Amino acid sequence: MKIKLLIFSLFFFIALKANTPLIVLTNDNLGRSLANKAQVCEDKDGASNIVDFINGNKENFVFLKHEVSNLDFTTSTYWLKFSLKNQTDFNDFIIQTARPITNLTELYEIENGSVTNYYKNGDDIGFNQKVIKNRKIVFPIHLKKGQVKNYFIKLKSDGEVLTLPLLIFEKNDFYKIDANENFFNGLYYGILLLIIVIYFFFYLFLKDKTFLFYIAYVAGVFLLQFSLDGYSFQFFFKNNHYLANHIVLLSASLAVFLVLLYAKVFLNLKERSLRLFKIYNLLQFIMIGLGLLSLSTGFVYTIMYPIINAVSLISILLILYTIFYLKTKNITICNFFTVAFSTLIIGAVIFILGNFNIVFDPIVSQIALKLSSGLEVVILSVSMANKYRDLQKAKEEIQAKALKTLKEKNILMDTMNTELEKQVKERTKEINEQKEVLLTQNNEILSSIRYAERIQSAILPDISQVNRLLPSSFIFYQPKDVVSGDFYFVEETTVTTTRDKIVLFAAVDCTGHGVPGAFMSIVGNSYLRQSVYEKHINSTGEALEFLNQGVCRTLRQDFQKSTVRDGMDIALCALNIDKLELYFSGAKNPVFIIRNEKLPEIQDSKRNPVYDEENKLYLNEIKGDSHPIGAYVGEDLKPFKTHKIKLKKGDAIYVFSDGYADQFGGTKGKKYNIKNFKKLLLKISQLPMGKQKQLLSDEFENWKADFEQVDDVCIIGVKIT
Repeated sequence: MKIKLLIFSLFFFIALKANTPLIVLTNDNLGRSLANKAQVCEDKDGASNIVDFINGNKENFVFLKHEVSNLDFTTSTYWLKFSLKNQTDFNDFIIQTARPITNLTELYEIENGSVTNYYKNGDDIGFNQKVIKNRKIVFPIHLKKGQVKNYFIKLKSDGEVLTLPLLIFEKNDFYKIDANENFFNGLYYGILLLIIVIYFFFYLFLKDKTFLFYIAYVAGVFLLQFSLDGYSFQFFFKNNHYLANHIVLLSASLAVFLVLLYAKVFLNLKERSLRLFKIYNLLQFIMIGLGLLSLSTGFVYTIMYPIINAVSLISILLILYTIFYLKTKNITICNFFTVAFSTLIIGAVIFILGNFNIVFDPIVSQIALKLSSGLEVVILSVSMANKYRDLQKAKEEIQAKALKTLKEKNILMDTMNTELEKQVKERTKEINEQKEVLLTQNNEILSSIRYAERIQSAILPDISQVNRLLPSSFIFYQPKDVVSGDFYFVEETTVTTTRDKIVLFAAVDCTGHGVPGAFMSIVGNSYLRQSVYEKHINSTGEALEFLNQGVCRTLRQDFQKSTVRDGMDIALCALNIDKLELYFSGAKNPVFIIRNEKLPEIQDSKRNPVYDEENKLYLNEIKGDSHPIGAYVGEDLKPFKTHKIKLKKGDAIYVFSDGYADQFGGTKGKKYNIKNFKKLLLKISQLPMGKQKQLLSDEFENWKADFEQVDDVCIIGVKIT
């Protein structure tokens, strides 16, 4: 009897392997979706279990057509089967499938007709019950080289779109990729939070409800994307299955409701088009109803997925129609507002059509919404900044009219009777009250800018980090206003190709100063920091090209009709202490190296080094490229050259912005100029770094005297010891 059972099990195992598609794991296909090499079976009533499939009772499996397949809005249960053969040198892998918001996913590992390993995932179980505590639908597998195992994956949805990628990663690679994704997601959500904080203070200052509705809409976008990425389940509803299941539809309804409210108020539809105003009100009422219905269960909840997607598509198309309709009526609409919603609509249409399986790449459709919503929010922020400017201009006009009226009253004071004098006193009282209001508002905006200063200070390197990486150095940093368009950058990294440890430092001068310059500094600092972690960037020139591309994309300067010509000048150095080598690239700005001889690298330069006869020192100048970062429209991006300089002990290195040399002062009110700046550096270069910083500060203050500071100032000095 035992022999018969053994023979039966052997034949069953051979038959199971013969009917199961085999996927051979190689180093080339790890991390790529292999779903089109697996077979899928739809179980509409969900009555089957793993035993039915092991015993061969369910044989209506078909191959998937795409590497990432979209199974539409569905309540069916799907079974995926495949075999894996390991031809790599790794043993531990992680399988990733479905979207993070999928309700239930189960992995069955089959050997000899029996389940040897079983895992559950999805938001129908508690987050802490996941075998891998990750927002994604992932499972661990162990497979020795040459070993073959059979797998079944069960997927269950309660009505949302079911997406079927099948990604297999080497365990360590998965965590590296996941960490990078979390970094970029953190950057995306951080930008949204920064916009919410900044424009909340604008609302407090201006008391304009458009700003309040805008930050509410950005918060709605934040919650929707946070939920689609699986973070809401991970951080907010770890053990609340009901909210984990319903938060996506609820946040989608809320986001659409808020964007309709914001657009309606921003476009002033109540006065410009009462018909469209009523349509917006109707759609908002519908979204409230759909949001409440999405809190239900069963059939009503199931059909909410396609209905909310369809109404969302109608809503955003309505906003675009409204913009162009008003333009046909010769009503001025902010171009940034138009571009922002056009960007959102492109991404949202791709996302929603992907949900309806019209766009066949679900990964593209899911990324499209996040990318377009992020760009839309950034562009809308510019539009809201323009609105702030217009409101300020309107206030100034009101104040000008008030002053004009006051002058007219003063002319008539001598001829008016006692009653008129009484009216003048009352009017004077009103002006005093207005003055108090303006003073209060001024204090509020100053508080907002002070808060922005804290945010900007947070992105600058900590002084302890600077002292650790550059022990013999100083940073002279003096913004013109509370916040600055100049910033400095100090970071340590490892060159991918040589494994050399280097210290990066840079002085960056963004277009403008104050709040506009601070916005640019956040963008520039973000891309500089990101370039440190890009494996393909191994030179200062490549880092500047990466920064240039990022700034141009962020400011949409590759768009032919873009009017944003802002950018930045930078001097970027990479210092290899062990090899006494310096790598330099500049966008308009140079680096100065002071030593007791001329640099061999500039012997053929047309401009001779500046020589200090008294101290026997040469100031060697290596110029950067003549084109800046960004600040172009419709032109091809230009590369940046990387200069390599062999250093010697005692060399003094300086990078800087133009604020110091451009400062007006002295007895004749002229610029300090670059010539005097070079002489000063030669004079102080052999002193301790702390003393150099103090002398630079004293010279700047003495020169400036009673003149106003004209620009931000940033100077970095490094001594090779």
